[in-house]
Amino acid sequence: MSGLYELLAREELLLLFTVILLGLGLGRLEYRGLRLGMAGVLFAGLGLSAWLHPLGELELAPQIKELGLLLFVYCVGLSSGPGFFAAWRSRGLGMNLACAAALAWGALLACVAGWLFGLNRAQIAGLFCGALTNTPALGAVSSRLSGTALEAIPALAYSLTYPAGVLGALLLGRGFAKWRRDELAGEVARQAASRAAIESRSVEVTNPRVLGHSIGELRVRDEFGVVVSRLRRGEVDSVPNKYTVLHAGDVITVVGTLASIQSAIEFFGRVASERLELRRDRVDMRRVLVSKREFVGLTLGELDLARRFNAQVTRLRRGDLDLIPSDELRLELGDRLRVVAPVERLGELSRFLGDSEREIDVDYVALAVGLCVGLLLARVPIPLFGASITLGTAGGPLVAALIFGRLGRTGKLMWALPYEANLSLREIGLLLFLAGVGVNAGGKLAGLMNREGLAILAIGACVTVTTSALALVLMRRWGGAGVVAALGGASGVQTQPATLAAAFELSRRSEETYVAYALVYPLAMIGKILIAQLLAVLA
Repeated sequence: MSGLYELLAREELLLLFTVILLGLGLGRLEYRGLRLGMAGVLFAGLGLSAWLHPLGELELAPQIKELGLLLFVYCVGLSSGPGFFAAWRSRGLGMNLACAAALAWGALLACVAGWLFGLNRAQIAGLFCGALTNTPALGAVSSRLSGTALEAIPALAYSLTYPAGVLGALLLGRGFAKWRRDELAGEVARQAASRAAIESRSVEVTNPRVLGHSIGELRVRDEFGVVVSRLRRGEVDSVPNKYTVLHAGDVITVVGTLASIQSAIEFFGRVASERLELRRDRVDMRRVLVSKREFVGLTLGELDLARRFNAQVTRLRRGDLDLIPSDELRLELGDRLRVVAPVERLGELSRFLGDSEREIDVDYVALAVGLCVGLLLARVPIPLFGASITLGTAGGPLVAALIFGRLGRTGKLMWALPYEANLSLREIGLLLFLAGVGVNAGGKLAGLMNREGLAILAIGACVTVTTSALALVLMRRWGGAGVVAALGGASGVQTQPATLAAAFELSRRSEETYVAYALVYPLAMIGKILIAQLLAVLA
């Protein structure tokens, strides 16, 4: 065993990828339908470091953890930016009130329980930071106590309660998802239905109520969730638009999910005996890749392909999702549009949108600029009640990325990342972060198991579980959150990427989890930094 320790202690990169490999294997193990997923890397690091602790400390450079956290939160912010601002307008106040109430409860419990167990103010502040897994808050406390006899104590309490804080929040989230499994299954099913396979049918217009009305007047996209992509009148095939007036005997093609198509058929008339999609001599379909950067962030309505090319967008594929287009849908780099247009206009349309795989590479200049802005923002002191706080590596890049994600692009700088690139960078960052936290905390955890340490651990676990539970309850009551949004919001209260990753998996990889996380994260981060400093001074 000593040989293994010496090898891993000497070869830091080998240690890093050993922990990642073991953690990914651990995360795949399933017990009663539950898996740790990527959080397994955290516990692999904790276990390996604690196991080899009698031979010496195993450590990964703090820059590894910081780099991982930076990549993770920046990519989360970019993907959440558009949804964040829309969600804030609809339920932001209620979600953030729930967050504030949960944090206040956690601080009160830590203070009262710490006093009952005879802990000093530095221990109380440290266990609060660890129980709610917030390293910037610990840094603020350490700075506040710098030069005093209590300076090193918060970090020790934090080291004990941080792993328990992660594990407690993970288990509570999984327990909540299991308790509300029927409701969660319903939400997931509704999301799946909205992402159901998109098909097309040819329909003969026979309903007298629609005759003489234009497609725009009938609002078929809003009412039924379908797109009318083709029209045959007599022997002439054409591409309709919102001004096209329907006549008796017209045959149209409607595109949507099976359920929406069925509703549209009942509205327009009956299923036609022919399929217009098979007639390709005058009107045809093509899949076109959006690779020109000047279109990123524009809506389909602003692109106005109907006027420019007499074309209809019938589907938009983003990552693994097929979406029914609407005029309000914003384009992202790498989106694939399925367009129907006159045959002679298809080539021109493809060139207009770019349709080039080589042009959708990551804009590394924009990525570097965005990360630099986030890191600078992380260091900006924010005056608060006579003191100053900073957002730290977790908060600054997230705030910057939320703004850049909403903008999409600025001039020639393309802030948005292609879907696959965003997902890959996000998961690489999470692996680095979890490995760094696990390895560096495992040895300290093994060395602090005495009576006082157990008291700190127990109080921290209570703070973690009750604060997260209260956040889940209040976000549903005050914020109107469903199970998926509540899981994401509770992860935001914890400001913890591991619990966010678990919530993302529990929600069947719903992006709503990330939006809810980002919605409460800024308040949670600032609130914990402030509360921790107050505990260090007043508890």
